[in-house]
Amino acid sequence: VSATTGGNITNDGGAPITQRGVCYGTSTNPTTANSTTNDGSGTGSFSSNLSGLTANTTYYVRAYATNSAGTAYGNEVSFTTTGGGLAIGDSYQGGIIFYLGMGGGLIAAPSDQSTGAEWGCYGTSITGADGTAIGTGNQNTIDIEAGCTTAGTAADICANLTLGGYSDWFLPSKDELNQMYLNKAVIGGFTNNWYWSSTEDGSISRGRGAWDQDFNGGKQFGNSKRGTSFVRAVRAF
Repeated sequence: VSATTGGNITNDGGAPITQRGVCYGTSTNPTTANSTTNDGSGTGSFSSNLSGLTANTTYYVRAYATNSAGTAYGNEVSFTTTGGGLAIGDSYQGGIIFYLGMGGGLIAAPSDQSTGAEWGCYGTSITGADGTAIGTGNQNTIDIEAGCTTAGTAADICANLTLGGYSDWFLPSKDELNQMYLNKAVIGGFTNNWYWSSTEDGSISRGRGAWDQDFNGGKQFGNSKRGTSFVRAVRAF
């Protein structure tokens, strides 16, 4: 229900800037007739803090600058607030929320999908399956399925999972897996064992390794794709 934005005034047009800030609302092309912030005067960069926003709502934002000639606007950007009363640990849409962000969040399946599966395709580098950040696990899984047709791999188990009425599950990326580890107590059902991520380990040559994580101590490690680790599927909302 809050956001940080701002702008940068690079030229005052020949007259001093007397007021600057951002204008925002739930319709496109907001003006100073909508909600605004007042972030001082003059040229240069500034930050604006928005608060009291409505959860699960798309907002449109433009920076503005006013001088004696009138008011000019910057380019429009938009964002969608999250929340709606949801919290990490809530049961929601087929699983348990373990991350909130990206205009939504990530949900973990409530139990493991496998107690021992290979990452698969040892010796084959999978083009595109190198995303580590939150938000990359789904594309990693798509790329693994395209480049490794072996049935029953960790990614294949997740990609073919239907659970809680949802069929868009995927194998988490390296950072998504770490978020699950950090919130494993509220998710539940984990064992003190290694779990696969969907991120290939590029430091291990010729496509022989991928990242997994120890859910006992939290260590992440580049393991052989031939090794067997546990699998826990996730989905985004």
